[in-house]
Amino acid sequence: MPKEPFQPSIKYSFYTPNSLRRKNLWLINLRWASSIALSIFILVLFLFKLENYPYPALIGIVVVLLVFNSLILFYLKKRNPKYLRTEENIVFAQIVVDYILLTALTHFTGGIDSPLHLIYLFYIIIASVIFEKKYQAFIIAGVAVLLLSMLVLMEYLQILSHYSNGVKVYNISDIIIALSVFYVTIFTSTYIGVTLMMRHKKVKNLIFAQKEELEKTDKEKMLFFRFVSHELKSPIIAVQSAINVVLDVMDNNLKPKARDMLERGRKRTVQMIDILKDLVSLSYEEKEEKHEPELVVPCEHIPEVIDYYRPIAEEKNIQLIETICKQRKGFQLDKFVFENIITNMISNAVRYTPNGGKVTIKTDLDDDYWYLMISDTGIGIPKEEQKQIFKEFYRAGNAKKFEAVGTGLGMSIIKKMVEQENGEVFVESEIGKGSTFTVRFPLK
Repeated sequence: MPKEPFQPSIKYSFYTPNSLRRKNLWLINLRWASSIALSIFILVLFLFKLENYPYPALIGIVVVLLVFNSLILFYLKKRNPKYLRTEENIVFAQIVVDYILLTALTHFTGGIDSPLHLIYLFYIIIASVIFEKKYQAFIIAGVAVLLLSMLVLMEYLQILSHYSNGVKVYNISDIIIALSVFYVTIFTSTYIGVTLMMRHKKVKNLIFAQKEELEKTDKEKMLFFRFVSHELKSPIIAVQSAINVVLDVMDNNLKPKARDMLERGRKRTVQMIDILKDLVSLSYEEKEEKHEPELVVPCEHIPEVIDYYRPIAEEKNIQLIETICKQRKGFQLDKFVFENIITNMISNAVRYTPNGGKVTIKTDLDDDYWYLMISDTGIGIPKEEQKQIFKEFYRAGNAKKFEAVGTGLGMSIIKKMVEQENGEVFVESEIGKGSTFTVRFPLK
């Protein structure tokens, strides 16, 4: 059977409160421009000495337009956009007020004979684009039809004066034809605009729903990925422990070749554990919902992390030097994030420092920042590659030659997690002399 096309089960809003607020502000800017254009229009009428138009009334419309625009702008500036419905109501209110002013302007410039009543169509387009429901745009169309019809009827019954430079002629057939054309144009335009926008919104709704499905699938894959990485870690640690026991117990009875093979195996298990840690960290998503993080005071927690790497450093005869400052009380970091940052930094420093070198772990603070600096006497990083090392899976050329096994994830993980805590990371390095990585976090 053919697969059914995916149908979204949730309705997504085409706009957000912020995006609709921008539409409201756009209408205000448009009204400023309209005020200028209307003022120029009145000036042209006056210069052509068309005396039948009530210039004080036209100027009054401009004043009302400017006052209304100022009030609505003041209102919007005082309130943050929180609710979609509120922003929609503001759009609706602006259009209705504009329609009332446009109807007054149409009345004072010729009524049904005025070309300005074509501007009603402009708001039909706006309503079709903005409003989520079909009926909202048709309500706007109904308001336009009602206002112009009332104006024409009141002028025909001579309740209102008919302003024109021509001869006053009230031909009912001409009025019916003109209004009929107006009705058809308004409602047809509304139908076309709403239909096109509904299709567009349906496509966006589908895209949003598919995006949600993809995010859900991606999250499930990440959870599976973490589970597998965690399960692989346990047997590797078991192998590592077995190798350590053999080396400790049979130290003097092992042949040099057997000892060399076991040492290589132990080294590879350490590398594999580090790789698995990198892969687990890579799957960590800062946007996903999680429980309240466990917080630690960085300077108090650093020695625990260093102790893990001390045996590894001793194997390479690398000296670990600690210069840990007294921590300002109250400054804490997410334990998971901080451990990933410092373990990756120390791991890289030890890994790429030759036997007999030094790795220095130093912390400092000033009035604004807490600093973590890890320096090594390792191979260094070429200057032209220093900006690239924070990319996922990237490894410097000399690093590949020095250490064949590696994911190239360590520095990208460091950068991602440092930035997650609103921190920054910097590197200074020189080939053959070593590197210094500095991480700083704003004091909270």
